[in-house]
Amino acid sequence: MLLLGTTGHLEDLDRQISIAEDVSVCAIAIGAGSGAWGAYVLLDGDRIARVDEYELAPIARVELGKAQSMAAVDGGLLVGLEGARLARLDLFDGQLSTLESFDAVPGRAGWKNPAASSPDLRSMAVTDAGTWLVGVHVGGVWRSMDRGATWTEVIVPDDDVHEVVAGQAGVVVAAAARGFGWSSDDGATWQWTTEGLHSGYCRATAVDGDVAYVTASTGPSTRDGCLYRAAHLGDPFEPCGGGLPPSFPFNLDTGSLAARGGEVALGTPDGRVWRSADRGDTFEAVTERVGHVRVLRFA
Repeated sequence: MLLLGTTGHLEDLDRQISIAEDVSVCAIAIGAGSGAWGAYVLLDGDRIARVDEYELAPIARVELGKAQSMAAVDGGLLVGLEGARLARLDLFDGQLSTLESFDAVPGRAGWKNPAASSPDLRSMAVTDAGTWLVGVHVGGVWRSMDRGATWTEVIVPDDDVHEVVAGQAGVVVAAAARGFGWSSDDGATWQWTTEGLHSGYCRATAVDGDVAYVTASTGPSTRDGCLYRAAHLGDPFEPCGGGLPPSFPFNLDTGSLAARGGEVALGTPDGRVWRSADRGDTFEAVTERVGHVRVLRFA
């Protein structure tokens, strides 16, 4: 299923059913590990639910502050909170608790968000080896190999990462103000490129095997956003076409891009969804004006 979350509803595009109305979907986490299988949604920044076929099953209220992002881990969910704080939800007992270790990482007093008064936990990813990667806007990307006990900075704040996404076999990708980044060693080391992009400011990314996708624009207030594909990690990017507009008059933002099994989906702030079944060779508009798309995820 392809889950679509907007500022007003949650929908399964494959089955063409609305799962929840009058909710703002902030994040969707797809769990595949022990005790966390399924699709989980963050609603209105203050509650978490599981998608149960045609409806939502409430899981927990978020009472530690406004929640912004989410990722599935074995037996639970990582929850990113305003002020760049991190919490973990235990799906067995429903308890949500902050990770004090993340509050103590060095340099966090210097984190600054140009769009708000405090830094955000904008995106998070968990690799198939169980490594946690947490992207702070703007405070770098932090990596933990021991379930949050200790942290290492792997991308510096100046790179201004907007989204970090885990693929398979140790591949991790990132969309940042400095361009597209990728790692082949579980997020430990990174390479960067802007080759083939019309401009290097990137907001959203996805990876499907060795095929990478990224959105790029001329900056935060752009009137020129585009979707690109690299046939292999490290190859130059080429514009995706075949039905897509050559350019969008806005940024294609964090969470609005998803890819899996040769399928690609892109959502836009003006309420449209574009979908490809051939790795981005051709696209078709599958919805019109559904509301501001915040997140798309294959489940």
